[in-house]
Amino acid sequence: MNKKIYALIPIIAISIIIIISICKNINKESYIRKTIIISDTILNITAQTSDKKMNNLISLITNEINRIDNIINPYNQKSEIAIINKKSLDGIKEIEISKELSRIFETGLKYSRLNYSFDITVRGLIELWGFGIKENQTVPTQEEINEALNNIDSSKLNIITNEDKIFLKLGKNLTFDFGAYGKGYIITKLIEIFKNENIENYLIDYGGDTYANGVNRKGDAWVIAIRNPIESSEENSEKYLALIKSTNYAIVTSGDYERYFTENGTNYHHIIDARTGFPSYNSVSATIVHTNSEEADALSTIAFLMGTNFFTNENFKYREAYILTPEEELFIFTNENF
Repeated sequence: MNKKIYALIPIIAISIIIIISICKNINKESYIRKTIIISDTILNITAQTSDKKMNNLISLITNEINRIDNIINPYNQKSEIAIINKKSLDGIKEIEISKELSRIFETGLKYSRLNYSFDITVRGLIELWGFGIKENQTVPTQEEINEALNNIDSSKLNIITNEDKIFLKLGKNLTFDFGAYGKGYIITKLIEIFKNENIENYLIDYGGDTYANGVNRKGDAWVIAIRNPIESSEENSEKYLALIKSTNYAIVTSGDYERYFTENGTNYHHIIDARTGFPSYNSVSATIVHTNSEEADALSTIAFLMGTNFFTNENFKYREAYILTPEEELFIFTNENF
């Protein structure tokens, strides 16, 4: 595998005694790792804290993820976005939304207008291809894709405020999906929990989206490995594309190797180009390093969709980007001024 580097810069009584002993151990701080599965996603947390605080932390995190799931998960029929999607399909053109969801929409609209292959109104295509809860995935016909494309257009969406209420104003029967940056948004909310709990050194890994804060147990920056999706190739023995030293950075990767199906010898993955209606094959994986996990998540999807053309757009702001092409070339760009 060839590596091409653009401006790469190094980053960066006895019973009483026993009870007392147990209490001391519970409150003693050390680096603790916990794994939970929530919203069908694996969450790994490593933090310098006590067992008691960690248990409380996990409870707070679980409650927060469940809360957000009730806002942005389109597969949760009681979620705010699922209700909005249904109203839109029923022909309702003005729909009241919460302040938090409005904030989430703003991120999606920003990037939908910077690159048209990325669009938060892509929900219809995702359902058509069967990514999500559909079990029998298959390639749609061109006619079906064209029909779905007719209702993918974020320019037909406006967010308006009227007497302290916020509304979506729709020009079409649009449906929405935040899968491109939803996990990143969740991590931004988890970071707030760690801050409120006065925990400074920790690592979050939520379904592969990571955020590293402070230092690891050795007092050094955390080291995050970027998976090499072609490591099984006989011609390539590199286990990782890169090892990134990270303190207070989000590192997020989008790739074609985790959610896909094969039909007639071709792999079809879940990252759909909103312009064509088909999966994008400009990249094998794209990784973004950013101070904000929500931005990193959205940008990693866009970088995957665009391939190396991503580097030419000055509107995209990030610390580092790693793009692996179908030709097994790794392109790296570092912004020393970010």
